[in-house]
Parts: sequence; structure tokens; C-alpha cells
Amino acid sequence: MDCLIYFTTVLIIFVSLFYAYAKYRLSYWSRRGVKSLPTHLLFGNFKECITLKKPPAEVMREIYNGADPDDLYIGFYIFHKPMLLLRDHDLIKQVMIKDFDVFPNRRFGSGIEKDSVGLDSILSIKQPRWRYLRNKLTPILTGQKLKNMIPLMAECGKSMLNFIEKLSTDEAGQSKWEVKDIGGRYSTDVMASLAFGISINSFDEKETAFLKNGTKIFRGFMRGIAFIILFFLPEWDFLVAPFIKQPANYFREIFWDSMNNREKLGFKRGDMIDSMLALKNGEQNPIYKFEGDNLLAHPSSFYIAGFEASATAIAFALYDLARHPEHQDTLYNEIKTHLSGKELTMDLINELSFLDSVIAESLRLHPPLPVTDRIATRNYELPNTGLTIEKDVPVYVSVNSTNQDPKYFSNPRDFIPLRTDNRENKKFYESLAFGIGPRSCIGQRLALLIVKVALITILSNYTMSYETDKKCTSSDNDAIHVFTYAADGLYVKFKKRN
Repeated sequence: MDCLIYFTTVLIIFVSLFYAYAKYRLSYWSRRGVKSLPTHLLFGNFKECITLKKPPAEVMREIYNGADPDDLYIGFYIFHKPMLLLRDHDLIKQVMIKDFDVFPNRRFGSGIEKDSVGLDSILSIKQPRWRYLRNKLTPILTGQKLKNMIPLMAECGKSMLNFIEKLSTDEAGQSKWEVKDIGGRYSTDVMASLAFGISINSFDEKETAFLKNGTKIFRGFMRGIAFIILFFLPEWDFLVAPFIKQPANYFREIFWDSMNNREKLGFKRGDMIDSMLALKNGEQNPIYKFEGDNLLAHPSSFYIAGFEASATAIAFALYDLARHPEHQDTLYNEIKTHLSGKELTMDLINELSFLDSVIAESLRLHPPLPVTDRIATRNYELPNTGLTIEKDVPVYVSVNSTNQDPKYFSNPRDFIPLRTDNRENKKFYESLAFGIGPRSCIGQRLALLIVKVALITILSNYTMSYETDKKCTSSDNDAIHVFTYAADGLYVKFKKRN
């Protein structure tokens, strides 16, 4: 009996202390006069994400919409850690651009600057190494180098067309396929060619080793959990390190085969392997030496970012066009007017203004990565608010919520490529899908070019249709992952043009 009383007393004390601690931690924002939603005593505002009932983007959207329409920000918690979600274009620009010196680092992967498949790279590396690395890698993707990559992209498009051509057709001559799969195979072929210097055909089931190792990074239940941890609980990175590093050996072998052969034969292909060789053989700085896995990290990171972002952008653009035949016809006529009978070049692609509008609007509705973040390196007073963001407090932007806010866009859930909304809003959302400010995606122009070549290739040869009027809304994108997924897939019908 005495043991039971002792145990009960200890338990009551422990529960009482935990309750007091949790209530105090979860009053962080109210003590600073910042609105926040009701919290769970253990999980904060992220219970449904942590218990895998909703993807983080949907939870972030609910937090965003839980504020009043004119609120500039809203506080939230992951477990007991306070975060701030920005809701105002001007404040987002202030943090991401004007005061970048205070917010130079991402929270993403912040505990791992030691892996070899992309996290010890431009994706998550911190200042001052980030600035040095950015300056070194920017010349890899100059306008002239991108121009030289277009024939390699177009070559990959031939395999994609051959794949669609061989799909079984119904009585109306239509073939049905999941377009994220098509976008993923095409993006894999392009990134294998550009980043690793090898020609593959992921549309051939006999040649899918590269694709399978790439999808190991992203796809599957455990991968979804791993990315949630890296983006929102990076202190727990030790739990997911084996999953992140697992594909390293395959990519390491491919990369060094390409590097050694290229160096031995002394020829240039116009891809990133040429640039990696130049960095390897150039002057080294102790802050970041381009050697060993430090070299592998960069084509790996370009592949990690480019594969998923490009595949998702291609898939949703095809989906949006299939649902809107009027816009599909407009785009086809623009392609036919400018490109018919001509070799695909950067100058000709740049003339396709409606194509730009289609992609920008699709990215507004379906950003591949619907969240972005920064961490304050010192205490910082948010201008004209009286709020001080303390050092190490993460600041988030919900990209999909911001870009679908009726405060900024009329009919925000509708696909309207030629929007007449304020030009400044349009310019802002066109940038936000890839991040804004100095830490925006270094491969933005490359990713957009990959998407454009894919859409031009498909639209030039096929019409597309979607068999239901049901829209793919946020509630449909319920795959448990940080990236944007349609859980049930996006199935589009293709019909060969005469």
C-alpha cells in the first residue's frame, strides 16, 4: 500500500509539473500579444501532422486561415517550440529580402551538415559557408549554359513521347496515365543527363535503376515522415539519417564514373560534370573544399530539388490544362505559331508568354514545396509591429496559403493564367514557389526550363482531357509528405494530334 501511495504521489507531482511547464511554454505568444490558435498540451498546433492524419501543408493552411483576414502574422507551436507564420507580403519581403542578414539560414536540415546526398550543400548549409558556396555554384547555371542544355532536355523528350505513344488506347483513341509518373520519369532523365552526365531512359522498365534510387529519397511512408522531421523537427535528424544516406552509394558510383571518364577523355558535354571538374581542379578555400563527397553533394542536391519540383510542376500543369481545354488551345496555338518547324531554342521559348502564365498560375495553386522557413540569428524587431522575434525562433511562410489568399487574389482557387490582379502581387507569387530573396532556389531557371520543354513536347503532339469535373483541392492532397502530392494521383487522358 505504501508503494502505491508513493507511486501515485510521484505521478501526480510529475503530471502537475509537466502541466505547468507545458502551459507556460504554450503561452509564449500570448505573453507577447501575438494571436495563436488553441493548442494541444503535448503536440502544440501540429497534432494532426505528428499523428500523420494531415500533411503539414494542410495544417499550416489551417493555422494561416485561423487568423483574422488582416492579421500580419500568427503564432503557432510544434510541440512546445514557438514559431511565427507570416501572412503579409510586405513582411515576407522584409524578412526574406531586406533583412536577409538577420535571416540567412533555413531551419530545414539544420542538424545535418554532414551527409553526402545533398544536405551538406546549398539546400541547408549555413552562413558564411552558404554565401561562398552560392557564389561558386551560380556560374553553373548561367543563361548560356542553360541554352546549351536544351538539346539534352529535348532528347529526353523523345523517350517521353515514345512512352505515351505506346500506351493502350480506348475506343476514342485516348490513353490514360498518371502524369506525376510521366513528369517524374522525364525529370529523372533530364537530371541524370545534366547533373550526372549520363543518358538513361526511365520510360524503359529495364533501365529504371536511377529512377528507383531517386524515388527512394522521396517516395513511401517512411520518406514522408523523414522529410517532415527535416523540415519541422530537425533536432530529431538522427532518427532519419539512415534513410537520407541510403541512396548515397549508388549516386556516388555514378558520379565518380562520370567524373573520372570525363577527366580522362578530356571532352566537354555542357553539363554539370564539366562544372564540377572545374571546381575540383580550381583553387580551394578552407571554408568549403570541393573534393570527395563535397563534390557529390551538389549534383545530388540539384537532383533532389530538381527532380521533385519539376515532376510536380509538370504534373499539375498538365492536370490544369486538361481541365481547361480553352487554355490548352490557346497554349497550343502559341506553340504552333512560334515553334512550328523550328529547332527548339532558348530565344524561341522566351517568346511563349502564355506558357509563362500557365506555369506561374499552376505553381500558384500547387507549389511543389508549400512551406519555406528562416531562423533569426539575433533578436529582431519586426518593423512597424512592435514585435521582437527572438534569436533562434523560426519564421515560416505557408506558400500555398499566401498565394491563395482572397486578400490578394480574386477567385483565388481558380486556374486563371491571364490574371488581371495587381501586377505586384503577380510578380510576388511567381517568385514565391521557388523562394524569394538571396536564398531563393538557385536552380529556379533550370527547373522552369525543364517544365517548359516537357509541356511544349507534349502539347505539340497530344491533346489532353480530364474525365471528371472534381477539382484537386487541398483536401485531395492528403498524402503525408512535406511536398505537394495528390494522394490518389492525377490521371490525364492523351489523344494524338492529327
